[in-house]
Amino acid sequence: MLTSIEQIGIGAKWPPEGELERLNRYDQNRKLFEGRHELVFKDWVRLLRDDKKATLEIILNWHKRLSTLWADLLLGERPRITAGDPNSKKQQQLEAIIENNDFFNVAYEVALDISRYGTGIFKLRYDGRAIIEAIPPSLWFSVVSPDNIKDVQAHIIAWTFDVPTPTLLNKDKKTTYLRLEIHEKGKITNRLFELKDGIIKQELDVTSFYDDLQPEQATGIDDFLVVPVHNILTSDRVYGQDDYSDLDSIIQELEIRVAQISRILDKHADPHMAGPSTALEQNEYGEYVFRGGGKYFPLEQGDPEPRYITWDGQLEAAFKEIDLLMEQLYVLSETSAAAFGQLKSGLAESGTALRRLMMAPLAKVNRIRMRFDPAIKKVLKLASQLEAKFGRGIELETINIAWNDGLPQDEKEQAEIYSLLVQNGLISRETALKHLFEFDADTLKQELAKIAVETAQEAPALFTTTLQTQQNQQ
Repeated sequence: MLTSIEQIGIGAKWPPEGELERLNRYDQNRKLFEGRHELVFKDWVRLLRDDKKATLEIILNWHKRLSTLWADLLLGERPRITAGDPNSKKQQQLEAIIENNDFFNVAYEVALDISRYGTGIFKLRYDGRAIIEAIPPSLWFSVVSPDNIKDVQAHIIAWTFDVPTPTLLNKDKKTTYLRLEIHEKGKITNRLFELKDGIIKQELDVTSFYDDLQPEQATGIDDFLVVPVHNILTSDRVYGQDDYSDLDSIIQELEIRVAQISRILDKHADPHMAGPSTALEQNEYGEYVFRGGGKYFPLEQGDPEPRYITWDGQLEAAFKEIDLLMEQLYVLSETSAAAFGQLKSGLAESGTALRRLMMAPLAKVNRIRMRFDPAIKKVLKLASQLEAKFGRGIELETINIAWNDGLPQDEKEQAEIYSLLVQNGLISRETALKHLFEFDADTLKQELAKIAVETAQEAPALFTTTLQTQQNQQ
């Protein structure tokens, strides 16, 4: 955690010592998400063999599955974002910003980062139009007030890069540089330093490396152009908590247990044998061998009858442990078997039943949504301000987002519910259509008019049919 921009200067270490733990965790979580578990669990996996030469043969990438689950429930069913009437200039401006930036895919990347790292980052800039992009949280450093960590003073985007600088004695020599992009309200400061052995040595003129870059740029926006979105955040934290830390030990044990079961089954697939020496055959090299799988142990006269050499792998106990670990995984990850489509017959035969099984996952997604909703509104408003500043559009004042829960709709069940409500006079037909089909005002009026016309046309025919039925009965 940084409390001053001046902490990054000549003679200082990079990265700052206070940020090393966070950056190391980010690096480990990235490897876990990508399925490179052997790089993170390298000591744990040695439990597979006493000689410590084991490799992790089975990867259960729950980390990636969980992160994509939350992002899918949050954004898989796109929310409806509005800034005015369907054909208004404000709505057209909003839709242009969303389309030009492929905004929902950018937001999906941020949602993945929220789960992986605990924090996702939106960044805005202007390059002929407002550009919204997701940046890795490992490049982001927050500068907060020393007496109030919730009071953000600046956002720093920082990265290092190498430039080949060969010499006569060392043709492979490279010089490492540190580039800083310091975002404050109303301006961005660009700085460049030279690094040597992790220490900032000297500051360089940023224009010597970047022709189109100025040391200081006014944004014309009285706010930061960096918008972080956090996962679980407490009063004493600057950075959000990731979803992986609480689950690592459980997933480690699951992977080891499944790998051990696999080794046991492999041994049983090709067991050793014991039997009389007469079963041995001479091969082309004059050696006596047994034509079969595994090893063969010849027995002398009076020895026990031939048999397979097997052993009890205690598989039942191993599977019981896996069941227990899976229960704990569901509890700590705030998921359920239903979240992954593992439904037993009769458990979710309706949309209401499925929703009941998904209470814990939906509660977590709602918690993420509470952070995501104001962030998206702020990002889109800032984008409109950037475009308005350069005369490309108008500033959006009010943005509304209608979120979906990501669960499939049971249309038959919903239709039956609203039909009963209408029949019992509890809601109007107009309200039922609006909720069932999410019609806008114009479409809703047209649909009600069509229903009225069809009802009027059917009424005479119904009256005639009823009258004929009564006459026949008489």
